[in-house]
Amino acid sequence: MTSQSPIKRCFMALCYTAAGLLATGAWQGYLTGANVPNDSLFQSSGTLRLAFALEHIPTALTGRNQQIVIDLGQRRLELYREDEVILSYDVAIGQDDWQTPAGNFIVRDMRQNPAWLHPITQEPVGPGPDNPLGSRWIGFWTDGEHHIGLHGTNEEDLIGEAVSHGCVRMRESDIQALYTQISLGTPVLVKP
Repeated sequence: MTSQSPIKRCFMALCYTAAGLLATGAWQGYLTGANVPNDSLFQSSGTLRLAFALEHIPTALTGRNQQIVIDLGQRRLELYREDEVILSYDVAIGQDDWQTPAGNFIVRDMRQNPAWLHPITQEPVGPGPDNPLGSRWIGFWTDGEHHIGLHGTNEEDLIGEAVSHGCVRMRESDIQALYTQISLGTPVLVKP
């Protein structure tokens, strides 16, 4: 990642943010179709519209020149800031039939104490100790129906395994620490 002067970076981020806020209002009608999830747990929101607009901001202008890198082969997540690893955690990844998608993404959605909808039975589970998402959700992929992201877990003994429905599971203390360090629009690279 190249480093720009703080003043130039701040000015450019301010300009892109202003343009993004204007654009989200203009795109509101466009985004009510299949491009935005519309189930009871992930309602269309201004936050999601803003995340969509942030996809078009150059990486160097988002956040603090940082990027989340998930190495599926190593089952490891690292948060980089200015090419330096500032956080590093073991994670659980998607099982064979529900693999975690590889590619370049951005953080599209962030929630504290999220609700969960079982992907097969459609049974809802509210926030609390029985919730498999734990206390934090950081979404980075959706096809409009399914959602994949980083989240805590109520089964921390499975960290390091390929056991999820595509999501990246983290220990509760790890996801809570990561949650405070990132924001919407933070780039996410998932390596096979």
